[in-house]
Parts: sequence; structure tokens; C-alpha cells
Amino acid sequence: MITAAQLLGEMEQQVRLAKQTQNEATRREAIYAVRTLCNLMLGDDRPSAPAIPQAIQMSTVHATPITSLNEQPLREEDANGESLFDF
Repeated sequence: MITAAQLLGEMEQQVRLAKQTQNEATRREAIYAVRTLCNLMLGDDRPSAPAIPQAIQMSTVHATPITSLNEQPLREEDANGESLFDF
């Protein structure tokens, strides 16, 4: 079992990394790790993904795949064959 002390120690390491690095991506990853560890300690079941303001959230779109009943290759008069690589 992971103890609170172990989680706090990992948070300290991630904060130290975030303070020391010059790389913005590494800094963001370390801060994200701290957020995740905090959520774990608090027993928060919500994902720790960055919050998106309500005004710009995109609605979920359910796409229906388009299937064709006549799956015949397209025939062109000036084509040399069925492959893209037939010149």
C-alpha cells in the first residue's frame, strides 16, 4: 500500500523538477503529476485533465461510419492499373 508520506515525497520531487527545469513541456508534466498525486490523496475520482471553460467545451459527436454496398474500385480511362503506384 502506498502511504501518504510516499505520495508527499513524490510531490516534492515533482515540484523540485518543475522549479529546476527550463523546458516548458517538462515543467507542465511535473505540475500535472503533482495535480494527479493530490487528487489521489484526496480520493478525488474525477480525472485530473486540464479544465476547459464551459463556453468552449465541444459537444460529443457520434459519427456513423459510411459503408458502401458496391465496393468496386474506381476505374479511370487513363489509369495504368489498380495500384496508386502504377504509373
